[in-house]
Amino acid sequence: MVASMFALPRVGEARDKESLHQNGSSLLSASEVSERLRSVPTFAIVDPKGAPFMVVGYDAKVTGYFFTDYDEAKRILDTALKSADKAIAEAKKDPDQSSAELVNPWIKARISSVPLDFAVALSTKSKRGAYFQVAPSEKNIEAALELTGKDDLAEGKVPLFYMEDFKLDQTRQTPLYFSRKQLEDAYLKQSPGQQLPDTKVTELFSVILEMVKPGGTDEELQTLVFVPPTDSKRRAKECEKLGGTEAPFLLGERIVVL
Repeated sequence: MVASMFALPRVGEARDKESLHQNGSSLLSASEVSERLRSVPTFAIVDPKGAPFMVVGYDAKVTGYFFTDYDEAKRILDTALKSADKAIAEAKKDPDQSSAELVNPWIKARISSVPLDFAVALSTKSKRGAYFQVAPSEKNIEAALELTGKDDLAEGKVPLFYMEDFKLDQTRQTPLYFSRKQLEDAYLKQSPGQQLPDTKVTELFSVILEMVKPGGTDEELQTLVFVPPTDSKRRAKECEKLGGTEAPFLLGERIVVL
């Protein structure tokens, strides 16, 4: 049972990501956790060469995002394109503004895919002047808030959904989903005609921390598996095909936009 095996930390109980970098004996090694994360694609907005677009926030932090859901990455890119086009149209009304300077920075952007272990590594090792975050979709944030009764999700936190006692039939693994609907659909497919149990919420980085925590004794942590969002693997292959021979993500390069 998930709740009894290690009381999955709730979203509000997520600890600082810096504490993920610990040494000592743990139930799962860092490489084992990375292997489990690697099966989950994430999606980044990059230029044709793979340099990530990074946004200057209200706090002046320059942040790049790895989206857990392709549709969310597409929505953000479409919104950025339209917003920039609107700003350019307004700027053209200024007779002193040179048209040569009015170029939509997002016009050549594409969506690429990198595995979740790569995204987690960058987000936990962000340095001053360059921050990265794993970003859930708005829909899944809303689902998490509805279940927890909270008003907001802390920045950089990624909700995961699970059910007590629910294990995958073939592997007996305990699945953690990035989508509430995907979890509930999976349960009903495996147990048709059964009433849905309560859906619980935990948080990605807190779960990873429990997995690698020195001195951990709850062996059922070893049964956890992260289930990629529906269509993620197909979308990742499409992104790879679109990128051709170019890198999906270039470290050390960035395109900063307001």
